[in-house]
Amino acid sequence: MLKLTRIAAILLIGLAVILAIVAFSVSRRASEAPPGTPATATAPAQPATWPVVEAAGALPAGRPITAEDLRIAGHPQRPVGAYTSINALVGAVPTQDIPAGTQIQTAQIAQGFSLRLNPGERALAVPVDELVAAGNRIQPGDFVDVFLNLRASGGLRDDGDAQTRLLLSRLRVLSYGADDLQSVASVPADGSAPAPADSRAQDITGANASAGASRNDGTTPPARSAVLAVPVAEANRLLLGAQQGKLFLALRNPADIALPDQALFPTPGRVLSPRRELSAEERLALQRPENDAYAGIDTDALAGRGRSSTAALPVPGSAPRRAAPRPDRGIEIIRGDISSHSGSR
Repeated sequence: MLKLTRIAAILLIGLAVILAIVAFSVSRRASEAPPGTPATATAPAQPATWPVVEAAGALPAGRPITAEDLRIAGHPQRPVGAYTSINALVGAVPTQDIPAGTQIQTAQIAQGFSLRLNPGERALAVPVDELVAAGNRIQPGDFVDVFLNLRASGGLRDDGDAQTRLLLSRLRVLSYGADDLQSVASVPADGSAPAPADSRAQDITGANASAGASRNDGTTPPARSAVLAVPVAEANRLLLGAQQGKLFLALRNPADIALPDQALFPTPGRVLSPRRELSAEERLALQRPENDAYAGIDTDALAGRGRSSTAALPVPGSAPRRAAPRPDRGIEIIRGDISSHSGSR
């Protein structure tokens, strides 16, 4: 009996020790909590404010955005598809009119391949193969010279002569085959896909039924087109050269900035002649690249056989020039705004 009493006393003493340890732990946690705050309660979270870029004024479609057009406003919820930095929108172009005070979304901003063009450039595709594209050594971002080979079958001369010459110089390559600047460098945040170029090359050379045959052997098909950044005033030359002859792309060092001096040669005549009653200001406007491209160029002018224009477009840094007269053009006949020659050979 005495032995059982001792065992019970020992158990009670152990239980007392355990309870004392638990009480000490609870009191210590309560002392560490802020005054007036229950030990099990947590402070309510304050609502977060997220920065969102808004239009400070009306933003018309097609006009680049400046920093003065934007402002930062707080938004109670995390923005989805919106911009949080003004610097990310400076220079961007809206695809639609954006009213003042509107939160600007990524879907309202121009994205994709066109942003790789500089002002005054146009993206044009030309057909390529291993022979005409420097053995397929060309990559997006390279600079190339475009040489033109005009065949006698194109109707240049009756005696069967042909010609080859430099057509355009130092053009930037935007894409080559399936590769473009996006895939070579890094994928942008918008995740836009590379623009297909082969269909545009077929528009230049004519559709070929066998050229579009798909390959099912799993290998990469050879490049059939290259997209070049072309000044708008030179786009006519490239398109007409691709139709009337054969283009060759010559790869050049990007540090080589040498260009042909066009002031040394007469300017070829245009398809459309300007009106005769133009003012001095309007004649100066004829020198703009867009108007020069609108005037056009024909096969004879491309081959250097057409009459030269009387007022050559100036080259930056050079004085205005006039084309030298051609003695073999015969008598000039003017009917209204149309000028032609008789007795030409």
